[in-house]
Amino acid sequence: MNLFGRGQKADSQDQTPRRRKTSDNNTATRPTGSDLTNRYSFRRNRTLTGSSSAQIASSGELNAELRSPRAHVHHLTSLRRRLTLYFIAACFVIFGLYILIQQMAASLSVQVSGVELLTAQDKSAYVSSVEAYYAARPVERLRFLLNEHDLLKHVQATRPEVKSIHIEPGSEPSQAIIQITPRQAIARWSFDDTDSYVDAEGVVFSRNYQTASLLKIIDNSGIRASSTKVVASNRFLSFVGQVISGAESKGLRVVKVTIPAFTTRQVAISLKNKKTQYRLSVDRVVGEQIEDVAQVYAYLKRKSITPKYVDVRVKGKAFYK
Repeated sequence: MNLFGRGQKADSQDQTPRRRKTSDNNTATRPTGSDLTNRYSFRRNRTLTGSSSAQIASSGELNAELRSPRAHVHHLTSLRRRLTLYFIAACFVIFGLYILIQQMAASLSVQVSGVELLTAQDKSAYVSSVEAYYAARPVERLRFLLNEHDLLKHVQATRPEVKSIHIEPGSEPSQAIIQITPRQAIARWSFDDTDSYVDAEGVVFSRNYQTASLLKIIDNSGIRASSTKVVASNRFLSFVGQVISGAESKGLRVVKVTIPAFTTRQVAISLKNKKTQYRLSVDRVVGEQIEDVAQVYAYLKRKSITPKYVDVRVKGKAFYK
């Protein structure tokens, strides 16, 4: 009886069903998030996400570790498309860099039109002038951004014999050729073993590339050699150049230019096959005097008159003797 009684007491103290006990134990030992991550991480003999069968689809199939043939083809197509886009973009970038390199004027070479052999001094002078311009405007080293008009003005400030300038691509990458067209002199003035030249536009310069003989200005002014530079000023030489080109525009060819005695403001010209001298003034507009010369020339030719000289220095009047 005592044994039976003890058993009933034990049963009365623990009357909880066994399945509930199991549930309580499971609840108490429920795993955390990190335990689940470790438990369901990849390990041997575990089923992978996805399917190897083309007839079985699963969620997240394209992101699965094991792809079906259809998903694998789709993945390769997408990858191929991306690689093609990357390749095209790289080609465009390379082509753009090539264009920039071709347009860049990093190294300079000089060529003068009509001149086969250029002296080292002239080459250095032209390159230095252009480099000085690029130093002030480095962006214009790219030829498509170059302002050739401003470059020409900059070079002409130190090298007035340059008529035009053009930057062309060279045979090597980033090489540029300075293509220079020089002025064509029509008259020459000599003093103190130094020559000055003037072209048809009246621009005076000291470096001439022509080998042909030029019209020489004869000085009969009687001015001392030390003051010759005053007589041969840029204004005077410019006036002579405009007179020669203006006469040619009227069909008259000047064959001789002389500075008369005891004057530095006048010039006497002689025309082809004529002994008459025409005296002009530096202080009067060139075009008006050339017009007067052309009219007087036509008049004298009609009248068969050959005077020693004709003076057209006064506007609207002409004197001859």
